[in-house]
Parts: sequence; C-alpha cells; structure tokens
Amino acid sequence: MAKDGFNIEELIYAYIDEFKFLFFPEEWNSAFLDYSKNEILALLLLYRKKQVNMTEVADYIHAPLNTATGVITRLEKKQIAQRQRDVEDKRVVFISLTAMGEAFVKKEIEELTYYFKALNAELDEEEKRAMYSILNKAIKILKKGKQEIEEVTKSKPVKRITIE
Repeated sequence: MAKDGFNIEELIYAYIDEFKFLFFPEEWNSAFLDYSKNEILALLLLYRKKQVNMTEVADYIHAPLNTATGVITRLEKKQIAQRQRDVEDKRVVFISLTAMGEAFVKKEIEELTYYFKALNAELDEEEKRAMYSILNKAIKILKKGKQEIEEVTKSKPVKRITIE
C-alpha cells in the first residue's frame, strides 16, 4: 500500500472485477469480440471513409503493408470487406465494406452509441465535463507510453560532490 493509503493494485483489481462481464459472450453480445484489434480498426476506417487503399489501411492501423494485407484478406474471407481494382489504373486497388460488412459495423456502432447515450443521460453537465477531461488526460498519458513516463519518474537530479 502506498504511503497515502491509496493502493492502486487493489483499485485495478476492483475495476477488473466490476468490468469482467464484458469478456463473457453471453453477457456482452458483441460480434466485435470475434475480430482482432487491427481488423476492428480497419473496419472502422472502411466504415468512415467508404473506400481506401492498402497504404491508408496500413497507416491507420500503424502496421506494415504486409500486415495490413493480411488483415484485409481475413476480412474478405469473412465476406466483410472487398477489394476492387481502379477502372482507369489497374495497379490501384481500393478496399471497401461489403453490404454485409456495412450492416455489421453499423449495428455494432448503434450498440455502442446506445451505451454512450445512456451514460451521458445519467451525468449532469459538471460530471460530463469531468469525465471528458479525465478521458482526455488518460488518452494523453497512454499516447506518451509507459517508457516515457518511467523515464520521467526515474530521472532524479544528480547531486555532484567535489572530491578534493
């Protein structure tokens, strides 16, 4: 336990215990659980942009081109995404969602939207501002990464002692 009586490990476990139902399919009927992180990101990109090329997918999911190709291939096998050659330049390939993919992502977004709206309805204006402020700070910290945070906390000023 920390000196101030605050035990972060216990807090983490308490929240895991409260949120563990999210990991059980019978409790959380989300088909998104059948997809990898990169597949979900690619689906969201395709849903928002409607049509992209492979480089855009790779950039969006922060992965090499060969990884993005594998992601799109898996989505094609699930009949969620499709590749189409450009009419004018056959070297250019565009990726888009199939009708089934479009309906799937739309349904998942509607489900997430329901929960965000329900949460939003329960909060007053001050609580909403606090929640968004906390979320923005959490995103900022997560973007920094663990290593950068550890470097800041470990770097202490060195006291120089002159030896005569």
